[in-house]
Amino acid sequence: MKKLVVLGRGTAGAQAIIHFLKWMKDCEIEWHYDPNINPQAVGEGSTLALPKNLYNTLEFYHTDLEKIYGTPKYGVYKKNWGKTGNEFLHPFIGYAISYHFNAVALQNYIFDKVQAKIKIVEHNISSDNIDADFIMDCSGKPTNYDKFVMPDDIAVNSVHVTQCYWDYPRFFYTLAIARPYGWVFGIPLTNRCSIGYMYNNQYNSLEEVKQDVLEIFKDYNLIPSTDTNTFSFKNYYRKRNFEGRIAYSGNASFFLEPLEATSIAFMDHIQRTAFDLWNSNINVDQANKYYTKYVEELKTIILLHYCNGSIFNTPFWRNAEEKSSEWIANRTITDLEFIKILEVLKIDTTNITSHLQDILPEYGNWWLGSFKQNIIGLGLTNRLL
Repeated sequence: MKKLVVLGRGTAGAQAIIHFLKWMKDCEIEWHYDPNINPQAVGEGSTLALPKNLYNTLEFYHTDLEKIYGTPKYGVYKKNWGKTGNEFLHPFIGYAISYHFNAVALQNYIFDKVQAKIKIVEHNISSDNIDADFIMDCSGKPTNYDKFVMPDDIAVNSVHVTQCYWDYPRFFYTLAIARPYGWVFGIPLTNRCSIGYMYNNQYNSLEEVKQDVLEIFKDYNLIPSTDTNTFSFKNYYRKRNFEGRIAYSGNASFFLEPLEATSIAFMDHIQRTAFDLWNSNINVDQANKYYTKYVEELKTIILLHYCNGSIFNTPFWRNAEEKSSEWIANRTITDLEFIKILEVLKIDTTNITSHLQDILPEYGNWWLGSFKQNIIGLGLTNRLL
């Protein structure tokens, strides 16, 4: 029997464990992590990938949401994006929802469910020193970026997060609100709402951000607590994510800013690609090609939000619009799938029928209907269609 080791106890490691326990039944699976390293509590919203994965692997139902302080996620409410600042909801399709969740609670829930089924090893070790046929390295962000692509056209590099505690959730969608210095996310859980201000510290200070976010607290009748966190980050992804017996996921593989909650769906994509590679359905070059293609699609989805600016004429937004516009313009020439999506929408944006999903499958995190909603909502119709 071959052995598969998952390295790291964060969200990526937990997702990998339940995925491979379900689908790699002919493997001995071990979970290795350093108990002295606290898993990162990031990625508290997701797409439809999360409910599907939790149900398929753990028979997790919507009624189990309270165990991870979760709430239903019906979509993403957007405001102030584009020159006219349209307010619109980017909803999930009618028969499906996603989740908001407490990341640490989810990690602990999965750990409790699987600890009797696998061998758990607590130590500080790198993937280079593990005796295994396959390794999924989810050990966290790198200390050296030589093996990574560092995109400089993603507009934000810092975040200030404030926890606003409440007795019950007041809305069931993620907030994504453009502000003068960046944009603000809001993630409603059962006991709190996380408000995070995404900004670029080259253009604005933390004090400016702290002052501006007061408008969000006021608009949503939220009481900010002293439970805050501020940090800067790099946007990055691997030049080659699959190397011999090792695959990387989570922050060991990538970090892209959280617009459209791409992280868990990306983890799922990596897990599925690793399964195909380790079962000889594809080769390593194909695996890396699929990885790069997917991350470039996610970049397109993210940068679409910036390329028409916002209602705010500030240094942050002028820079964001300029850099993102270059990427989007290039994709309209070089990305055949993106071009095909735009061609279909040019014909008719009012009659997107289900059979077209067979012609145009999921692109990054979005289906054809999502492109329709966001191109219209972000004010990009005249520009792209």
